[in-house]
Amino acid sequence: MSLVGRGKCIWTDHASRSDTITTTTSTNSSTVYHMNSEDYTNQIMSINLGKDELISGAFEYPFQFQLPINIPPSFRDQICTIEYKLTVSFVKANFMIAQREFEVEIPVTSYVVSFSMEPLKLSLDKKLSFKLKNNINITGQISKTCINPGDSTQLAIAVNNESSVEVSVRTELIFCLTYISNLNRRLNREEVVRNTTTKTAVAAKSVSNLICVVPTYQNLCSVQHSRVMIGEYKIRLKIEVPWPHRDASLDIPVVIGPKMPDYIATVPVAY
Repeated sequence: MSLVGRGKCIWTDHASRSDTITTTTSTNSSTVYHMNSEDYTNQIMSINLGKDELISGAFEYPFQFQLPINIPPSFRDQICTIEYKLTVSFVKANFMIAQREFEVEIPVTSYVVSFSMEPLKLSLDKKLSFKLKNNINITGQISKTCINPGDSTQLAIAVNNESSVEVSVRTELIFCLTYISNLNRRLNREEVVRNTTTKTAVAAKSVSNLICVVPTYQNLCSVQHSRVMIGEYKIRLKIEVPWPHRDASLDIPVVIGPKMPDYIATVPVAY
């Protein structure tokens, strides 16, 4: 039996003649391939069956593999795969080739490390013009920055709208992904987690005290301890103002997953 954990990523982009191509290229010189891979665990265990155990029937043989602490969770999208597979091979004595082989993917969760204080204070300001008394200010705090999957966190904020227009305060959970090639080329993308957005209107010349609840889900988990991808979550607090003014926003980093116990917490690998 073997347990193998491995991560890999691959993506392409297009380069002009002035670009410096630093990764493997295909026959089409304008297409650049970026890729990376790493191993997280590779363990092998053998069970020898005697002649008396080769009779027909069903048998159970307990076994276990000890996973490393600092490993990323299972993950899969079009660019990156982090997977853990258990392979069981049946080999007859004095034979080197497996007679039968079974393979199954094992879903793995992992500890996360957070370096933010709880609760964490926050502040966001927006000035609509250079005139006095035309500011919008938000102050408050977020209750938790390390969140168990399925739990929620709260933003307790005070909104002071000194302007003469109605504004909206919006909160939402953002998933930010950073793919990393073996030559440290990076590809970034982000997406809003569905059903995590709240929006509240604040009247002109008013002060509002708000409790904004940001939910999470059981299938969410930050991706740490990997050199092929970083998966981070942020809570985006935004002041939405009418045209022609521009919105203002603040990204609050949070981690989602079971918190690593203090007695085994270590400094994460530098990327």
